[in-house]
Amino acid sequence: MILLPHAGNSEISEQRFLAAWDFWFKRFGAGRDPASGAIPRLRSIKPLAMLWDDGAQFSLEVLCRTLIKATYWNTAQATRPMVEANARLLQDTMTINPRTLRQVKGVCLTEYGRERLAGIVSDFDLEVRIAVIEQSDFDIPDNRAKVPPTEDLPTEAEALSISPRDIPADLIKALVTDIETDPFRPIYRKVAIGAPVTGWRARLDHYFWPRPEVGYHATVRELAPLLTLAKELATTVGRWTTAQRAQAVSFADQVFAWGGVPQRAFDDKTVETVIVSAIQRKVLPGALMNSGWTKVAAFATAHLEPEGALVIWDSRVAHSLIRRIDRLLVAQNVQTVPDSLNAIGRVPGRGGSRTPPPKYVVEGWGNGYKSWASVFAGSALVRAIRDELNAREEIASAPGVLPQPWTLRQVEMVLFMDGY
Repeated sequence: MILLPHAGNSEISEQRFLAAWDFWFKRFGAGRDPASGAIPRLRSIKPLAMLWDDGAQFSLEVLCRTLIKATYWNTAQATRPMVEANARLLQDTMTINPRTLRQVKGVCLTEYGRERLAGIVSDFDLEVRIAVIEQSDFDIPDNRAKVPPTEDLPTEAEALSISPRDIPADLIKALVTDIETDPFRPIYRKVAIGAPVTGWRARLDHYFWPRPEVGYHATVRELAPLLTLAKELATTVGRWTTAQRAQAVSFADQVFAWGGVPQRAFDDKTVETVIVSAIQRKVLPGALMNSGWTKVAAFATAHLEPEGALVIWDSRVAHSLIRRIDRLLVAQNVQTVPDSLNAIGRVPGRGGSRTPPPKYVVEGWGNGYKSWASVFAGSALVRAIRDELNAREEIASAPGVLPQPWTLRQVEMVLFMDGY
């Protein structure tokens, strides 16, 4: 077994580690031989997102983080104790950092490791994990969140009173039409795939996460057990058994792993506080909010559709809505954000059209980073979009035919793809 002392002393089978080692050389090693070659250690305390975006993929540090639970993705792994604990498989050497072309500390396989490497079968799960890392909306450390604070951003209590009725109906209609008529091409690894499609339903059919092979229907099937568990936890919150408290931690871990959003260590009390805050629309002390916890809140309230569900308010969803509304407001010669949209805060993120960070024309867009107020307000806005879509489909449906109603989650999925 491979021991990772900085990931809660978790262990990985030698076979899985060597499969990853082989994969890493073939994917990022620029032709280096996994049996005789070395990989830089590049120990770092930087978050995984920063290492990935900085081009440090070919390193023992990133390799190890990719193999462990998302909880430890932002914790340094390629340390001296880690190498010493796995001396049976790894040995010290000097090698060249392909980014800087400078000589650095590295590791290579021992003779035992090279013997075990022969005949190793590739690990398909690594492709999925890499896709999650490449596509994810990582929580960005405060010193990298370039969104300036906005004094006029409503408080949490003020945000609770926002409802779809407070948002101008003409703006919602224009927004729905804008997305309906705007051709869309999915993007993967910053490359457009397939032919352009038009329309909300076509956009939904082209949703995927984290890879194009995992489309809308596959995602629905994959998340069904997790949403069932979320409903069970939400409907019994406040009276969880010991077993359910363990399930709550597992539920959050699974959400973070699915979304690729590593979090600091947490306990069942934290999960409970977030779920209660989401259900009651009352932010309790200790209720965390970021790119990971917004997913927990959304999953825990999905069964409360139509009015009680929350959306995943991440940078992709926020950017999709803000950039389109910003353009619509500019066309109306509006220079500042209307009061009804004050809490629709932008969320810093990475990837796609949001690198570098987008610039909006209308002044006054708030900072939605780690903000429950933005989650509540964003959910109200998406509910208004959902209701407009359903009203249109009811009008357009043939006599005697009941249209399939849009859900909050489906609208959010379209916006998620639109905001890359």
